[in-house]
Amino acid sequence: MKVVGIALIVYHTNLALVFRHEHVNITIQWITVVSTSDYLAYTLSLASHIVKLRKVVEVVKTVDAQHIPILSALFTSLVCFSNPATKISDNSPSSGIVIRWNDCEQTIDGFGIAQAGWAKELFAFKNRKQVMDKMFGNDGLRLNILRGEIFPHYWENKEDKDFNLNDDINIELCDSDFNNKSDDLLRRGQLWLTLEAKNKYHINKLVFSTWSAPAWMKSNGKVSNGKLKPECYQDFANYLAAFYKAYKSKGITPYAISPSNEPGYAAPWNSSLWTADEMGKFITSNLGPTFQKENIPAKIIFGENPLWSVVMPQLKMVSSKDFTDTILQDYPEIKKFNLIAAGHGYSLSPDIMPIKVDKEYLKTPIIPFDAAEKAHIPVWITEISDVTPLDTSIQDGLKWAVTFHNYLTKANVNAIIWWGGAMPTSNNESLIILNKNRKDYTLSKRYDILGNYSRYISEGSTRIQVTQPKNKDLLVSAYKKNDKYILVAINLSEKTISTNIRLDGANIKGALKQFITNKDNRWNKTNIVPVSNKYYNLTIPQFSIVTLVGKVHL
Repeated sequence: MKVVGIALIVYHTNLALVFRHEHVNITIQWITVVSTSDYLAYTLSLASHIVKLRKVVEVVKTVDAQHIPILSALFTSLVCFSNPATKISDNSPSSGIVIRWNDCEQTIDGFGIAQAGWAKELFAFKNRKQVMDKMFGNDGLRLNILRGEIFPHYWENKEDKDFNLNDDINIELCDSDFNNKSDDLLRRGQLWLTLEAKNKYHINKLVFSTWSAPAWMKSNGKVSNGKLKPECYQDFANYLAAFYKAYKSKGITPYAISPSNEPGYAAPWNSSLWTADEMGKFITSNLGPTFQKENIPAKIIFGENPLWSVVMPQLKMVSSKDFTDTILQDYPEIKKFNLIAAGHGYSLSPDIMPIKVDKEYLKTPIIPFDAAEKAHIPVWITEISDVTPLDTSIQDGLKWAVTFHNYLTKANVNAIIWWGGAMPTSNNESLIILNKNRKDYTLSKRYDILGNYSRYISEGSTRIQVTQPKNKDLLVSAYKKNDKYILVAINLSEKTISTNIRLDGANIKGALKQFITNKDNRWNKTNIVPVSNKYYNLTIPQFSIVTLVGKVHL
């Protein structure tokens, strides 16, 4: 085995030696060379003091030919002859994960679930309080957002002004109440659920979306399909304002209200079609001014189409990014209102298309809502799940871990709301699967995985940048609040990953708390003591997600 060249490369705040062998390049990363004349004098702690660059920018030194024989011997002692593509990395403090304390991104508003059209089933569940604890309690997910529905059956005619908030919610319930459809029990169920979330768990982000306006306001006189009649725009704005006041009167003040859930999709259930132009006009001319006149501080959610973004132009009507971008561009005056730009995170399958379409055109990229970000409008994903057959395994959980990671680090979302908190289901819509015996329930691994985010990244935290070793199976994100920082690491491989963690811009303080979720564990806690008060060694088990919580000296 012959070494034909060696180069010294600048990687972020560190250096790397690249050995160019006859057939492949092999990198021994994060090794600092302290002099140009003695390439064997290695140091493991000075890299961050030698260079302070942010990008891979240049080759700074090429080894003289006279040193190649010496280094060739070193090289062959380090590399396995049978696997010349092996990448060897030392485990020094400068070789692992660097949390960049001062490189700040978005503020995190929180994590939550929607119960909406499934409030009745949870209301009729005998162990409903246990399930609520699993979602909102300190030993559960510690969620801080609950999404409900502004039902179209509140005002069933022009004279009806009742939101049914005086209905008895302490009634005896039976199996038929759990299994059969009932608008009455759905309203009672949402009232019970919202009061429980507010009064017992102090949830202050109660958000409500409208699937459809009351039928009498619609072009087709039905709660599914159709559009809001133009002459009813102000009636609908008054309806949403009245809903806010009614719920506030019960001590469950809405944090945000959405006039439309999935405005581009004519669903067979409660639904109503809106174009971006129609929604822009409604918010700027009716809803926004009505909220201002009535001194309603609730945020107005707009967007909420089924897909986050699309590649295929013909699908723009169901793209949340296109919907919100168009409104912000065509109605710039909308920015004076209190807004949240939102989208849903569903995907497309070729099976649902009426014609054969290359799957590349069906991609729904997880990308930023640039127009909303530029206007400093928070961006939430207000619904995400899938309807594939029920899978409670760690592999399904890790799929969602990657999805949450991408929405937080690529789309820069401020909040994530899962579609179904607790449902009787045979697919993957729900985090908690309710048994039809009304007593037993199952916690899925996607429930566990969401907890690795929601339990430790509290409302008001700020995402901060991370530098990590190149490894396609390792995904890392970091967050901070006051003197606390949180790092979430996902290992998608069948091998354990050993690395270390250090901070740039702050000094670590005390032990690091580690919470591991894998096929056998849910938030299993251990402590990691620092090495020389400078860094922590970290072992990430195969097929796992690990949350680490530490403190710094401010």
